[in-house]
Amino acid sequence: MNTDTLETDVLVIGAGLAGLRAAIQIRRYGLDVIIAEKSTGRTNLSSVAGGTQGIVMNYWSLSMPRGLKALYERGVKGGAWEIMYGKDQRMEEITAVEQIPYQDELAEFGVLNPRDQKTYGPPGRVSWATTGPMYKYAQDQGAKLMKYFNITDILTVDGQCVGAVGFDVVSGDFTVVKAKAVVMATGGAGECWKRNNTPTRSTGDGHAIAYRNGVEMNMMEYESFDAWIISEKDQPQFWIPPSYARTMVNLTNANGEDFLPNYMVLGDGATLKPGDPFHIKYGTPVIDNVATIARAMANEVLEGRGDDGGVLADFSHVPEDAWTAEPKGIAGLHAMRNFEWEKKPIRMYPGALGSWGGIKISEECETNIPGLFAGGEVSYGEDLKYTLVFGVRAGRAGAEYARSVSRVELSQSQVKDKKDYLDRFSSRSKTADGNPRAIREAIQKLSMDKFGVLKTEKGLLEGLEQLDDIRRTAQERMYAEDPRELRLAFESDCMIDCQEMHAKAALMRTETRGVHNRLDHPYMDNDRWIQDIRLEKKNGQMELRTVPTRSGYVKVPEGRFPIRGLKQETA
Repeated sequence: MNTDTLETDVLVIGAGLAGLRAAIQIRRYGLDVIIAEKSTGRTNLSSVAGGTQGIVMNYWSLSMPRGLKALYERGVKGGAWEIMYGKDQRMEEITAVEQIPYQDELAEFGVLNPRDQKTYGPPGRVSWATTGPMYKYAQDQGAKLMKYFNITDILTVDGQCVGAVGFDVVSGDFTVVKAKAVVMATGGAGECWKRNNTPTRSTGDGHAIAYRNGVEMNMMEYESFDAWIISEKDQPQFWIPPSYARTMVNLTNANGEDFLPNYMVLGDGATLKPGDPFHIKYGTPVIDNVATIARAMANEVLEGRGDDGGVLADFSHVPEDAWTAEPKGIAGLHAMRNFEWEKKPIRMYPGALGSWGGIKISEECETNIPGLFAGGEVSYGEDLKYTLVFGVRAGRAGAEYARSVSRVELSQSQVKDKKDYLDRFSSRSKTADGNPRAIREAIQKLSMDKFGVLKTEKGLLEGLEQLDDIRRTAQERMYAEDPRELRLAFESDCMIDCQEMHAKAALMRTETRGVHNRLDHPYMDNDRWIQDIRLEKKNGQMELRTVPTRSGYVKVPEGRFPIRGLKQETA
């Protein structure tokens, strides 16, 4: 490995919405900024997500409040992922106040119609309509984009973050980046699960890098699962994007029963009539029930009412012009092109979508390491409105910090240690059990089996034992024969750390709340669990503790509330 050295004021790791917006903010301070992106810059989760903000102009607006107070209350009381009362109320207040002006500002970056990102954009990549123009704008403003550059660790001196190291995925050259500040914007870890709706590179790199360096982590038990993923044998697990046509689906189990009323709180006037759009049929918008629908699907399969590992989604009654009326409907047709959806149902089962937990940040996106900031899915929140708001704040805070400090000399012994970590993979001989792709697939299968939508203490403990076995194999035998395989090995190593954090936090939270489901604790326990679970690596060991979730003016109801549809006799 050849070694190169670069220097900048601020290094941004990740070229999704948070990273791009942070870089734009940094350039407004007149500072040099490098954006490091381990892939093309066009395959991040932001570019394929369902929409950008909470204010939209079509049927999605059924659940979207119009006032700041209502936006704040919706975030606290759950939102799409239904983490009711489990989120930081101050962070929700910031998001409610700032999401709309920052959303409107996207027009300055060349984004067309920024308030209607649910319907505007090419099929399957709706939010590329946002990140695409920003990708160009950031570079036009002077940000330097380094594509295919995989950051593998940060550098510190006297406890202060002073840069990072990584390698070129094409040439394999090792590079040291000196920076006064670093912004982590690496996205989530959905690829850790076999079934997922995330880009291939969403492997939790930033989560793992932060944890290894003693950064405090928060809410790692919360992983969002999207319900609408095809589950047919020998077929790709395509996601059916949200569209008006999709809301007309008839979801049934193998017995032909509409099972959702057993799990959801029906709204006034619910018709329960097959073929009616979701919000009419159940009296509540689909966007407010994403976690419940995923839980319901998984539980129907678990209790033996599934059909070959999935539930049945019947679109046969949906007119084709309902699909073609909007880009996301057209994308749904593309996803179903290998099926006779007009004649028979398609099997579906949830898959991982986004990481709600991550690096613990302050309101100004500071971490517990001076000089290291974070925004987007790697930190607080999973929806793109959080990504945008805290992308701005991370860029601003990183720039202000960089202006206030002087450059320091790097520790060459530390740089050597970081390079030796990568050389370890490259120097090993090829073996069957050291194949990084096989190790990655083993992690994904284990995660789906033991750390999936529905969890139990027994399953989590078994999964952690199996994960330890995978870790030992990776530490002793995982190899890389070329730079692209080195990226795969590094990602697999990160996935192991991410899943240990996720499983141990999920084991500690003995309740069910939103996307976190414990079958052995089938209730939301507000008396015990209005608490954040914090994780930190100390003396080589993972330490967990709880702290009260920051409150606000929304009062949290006391008591323990049974989760509809889950058996309560084990409580």
